[in-house]
Amino acid sequence: MLQESVLSLGGFRYLKLAALVALASLIAYIGDDPRTVAYGGTVLGYALGIIGALLIVWLILFGARKRSYRSSLGTVQGWLSAHIWLGLSLLVVATLHTGFQFGINLHTLAYAVMVVVIVSGIWGVTVYMRNPSLMSGLVGGKSLQQHGVMLAELDAESRNLCKDMGDDIKRLVEASAHTPIVNGLFGRFGGPGRCSTGVAVEALKAIGLRGDKAVRDLYAVQVKRQAQLQRMRDFLRVKAWTDVWLMFHVPLSVGLIALLAAHIVAVLFYYNGNVLFDGSTFSWSRG
Repeated sequence: MLQESVLSLGGFRYLKLAALVALASLIAYIGDDPRTVAYGGTVLGYALGIIGALLIVWLILFGARKRSYRSSLGTVQGWLSAHIWLGLSLLVVATLHTGFQFGINLHTLAYAVMVVVIVSGIWGVTVYMRNPSLMSGLVGGKSLQQHGVMLAELDAESRNLCKDMGDDIKRLVEASAHTPIVNGLFGRFGGPGRCSTGVAVEALKAIGLRGDKAVRDLYAVQVKRQAQLQRMRDFLRVKAWTDVWLMFHVPLSVGLIALLAAHIVAVLFYYNGNVLFDGSTFSWSRG
């Protein structure tokens, strides 16, 4: 199962690493005795900030590793497991870095965007866990195109079975063959609405109960078609929601990198409330 192959990879190796990072940060924060209130400009605040920044950059690199199939730097599964757990530890590290000092400024904006990225990542992981086949682009071990070919074969078989039957049954079979997989763009996110294959299945079931073997055979084929169609619809529905997630998660991640860079530049060169840097001296100070 996915939970056993990703989240618990290597005996929860990356969960343990993430827990260690978060726990060490928490112990350091509790044991710290800053000259002023805890905030991002203390020695510990900067140490946690550096760790958090490195974590953010490393987490962003997962997207590049995921698409680099020839890379020898670990497996994609290993990177994903580390991405999940270390991403959660980042929430602890970054929050402690702030010292819980928030305001209407660039620094708080960067923190807020980071939280949104992490939350959206949790949603993405949830989708992944419930639909592991989506990650490999397969449905039940076959591509979506292969499922379409199987539908066409079932339609040909249905037409052959009903060629000597009445026009009502032939119309049911033809309507079933022409029923759309989804109704429009937004149909991917919900149910199919009125499904002609479902109508055919119910009608043939009622007729087949009267003892007509040929109709029962046709009914069995349509039941297979309905199951096949449902698998395709489930795949497209999950993919649609995943595409929506990527539309938010990826741009927000890029925006986070930009905000992180701006945050660092502002701290080092402009924000006197943190560290002073005049080109020749470097001192820890409140200003």
